[in-house]
Amino acid sequence: MANWRQYPRGIDTRGDNRAEVKLANGIFTGQNSFDIKDEFSVNEYGWDTDEFFPAKSTAKAPVTYGAAGSGRTNLLTGYGNTQLVRAVGTALQYNSSGTWQNISGTFANTDWGAANFDINGPVLIMTNGTDTVRYWNGSTLSTLSAAPKGKVIAADNLRVFISNVPTDESQDQIHYCKFQDATDWTAAENSGIVQYYTANGGAVTAMTTFGGAIWVFKKDAFALIYHTGDARAFYRLVPSSDNIGCVNPKTLVDMGSFLAWLGQDDVYIGAAGSANRIGEPVRTFISRINQAQLAKCSAFTDGLRYYLNLVIDSATEPNIRLVYDTRFKIWQVASLNEQYVFGTRFNTGVYAGNATGTTYRLNAATTTSAWMVETKDFDKAEAEKEYNEIHAQMYAPTGTTLKVEVSTDQGNTWIQIGDPIVGSSSAQNQNMIVPLDIVPLCNWIRFRFSGTGPFRLYGFERYFKIMPVMH
Repeated sequence: MANWRQYPRGIDTRGDNRAEVKLANGIFTGQNSFDIKDEFSVNEYGWDTDEFFPAKSTAKAPVTYGAAGSGRTNLLTGYGNTQLVRAVGTALQYNSSGTWQNISGTFANTDWGAANFDINGPVLIMTNGTDTVRYWNGSTLSTLSAAPKGKVIAADNLRVFISNVPTDESQDQIHYCKFQDATDWTAAENSGIVQYYTANGGAVTAMTTFGGAIWVFKKDAFALIYHTGDARAFYRLVPSSDNIGCVNPKTLVDMGSFLAWLGQDDVYIGAAGSANRIGEPVRTFISRINQAQLAKCSAFTDGLRYYLNLVIDSATEPNIRLVYDTRFKIWQVASLNEQYVFGTRFNTGVYAGNATGTTYRLNAATTTSAWMVETKDFDKAEAEKEYNEIHAQMYAPTGTTLKVEVSTDQGNTWIQIGDPIVGSSSAQNQNMIVPLDIVPLCNWIRFRFSGTGPFRLYGFERYFKIMPVMH
């Protein structure tokens, strides 16, 4: 027969308990659910930060930008701030007032790299490792026949750098052009080759100019090239790390005050020649990356957020878009199965191209898509609890649907609470009371909110009673 232990005199914890939760810290998958703070989620999709932060707000929707191309997106970048330029399949195109126009020529169906420079005026230099290097001045495509056919390119305002050239003896050689002359790659005085040797070897995987230096990456290392801007000075390559690298150039993004990129084992931010990890909250997704598809991962920014598209599990194209907000230092899952393989910030917009050749402008419309957020496990003490109800403060306009579920076994099974709710009036945009009378006695509980359409969760309170411990 069960025996009940008395609570100490004067203490009664069997009455109503109330605990408030605001899911303001984004997702955290790097630790056990019991050990993270209440403000984190353990699983989610469909979210982004907006002007209502710290409310949990659904991400805005993308809209198509011009007609789809014929083939895979192999490049999406800006010619200065004048034109968007893309490669789709074997074609190069530029955008004129929302319409994609063909650039004369047929090219290899492979990823391109690009960098803005000056050749008798502003140009966009493009290279793919196969075709002769090209440059675009807004109306005419010309060749740089002397430039090496590399897969990786970067430029400051004085020189162009090209690396990972298939015909080189080793793909860690970095070619640089003559001082302020991208047509000359053989001048004895001030053009040449820098070899980035590391003990593990390997090709250069990414390059960019930042903070007065050229950052050069391998998959497991990075270095900086200094003092290349003076025509009279030789280069100076300074290794920074033999453990931190970048998996491909499409994940390397200039965030303004720092760089962000995807390494082999984490997401990094870097400035002044050093790097720091920021990927622990999304550790589960990083560990699930399909290593055979690393070249298809991509990233882009709107100036405040770092959007990272990963190919995870058995997928062969990017199937999850993570977002890191640099202001609040939180990660969220923005969307699933978009297949964005290239992206760029162009003037005031953010654009992404997918695996089938369609270009989108991001965050351009109110969402109608699905979303979900799953909380951590609350109240892990040994005593069982009787859950009474939750009060949710939310915004759910007309047409939005909402479903509330609970799990008492760490997400293995779920109990739906009532029927899905459909937003239809402002009365449902305030305090929603969800009875939990069908939830059995349990030691802990987690909640899942899911639905479609725009939604904002300001927070919720759970009401419960703690039962006496039974021996």
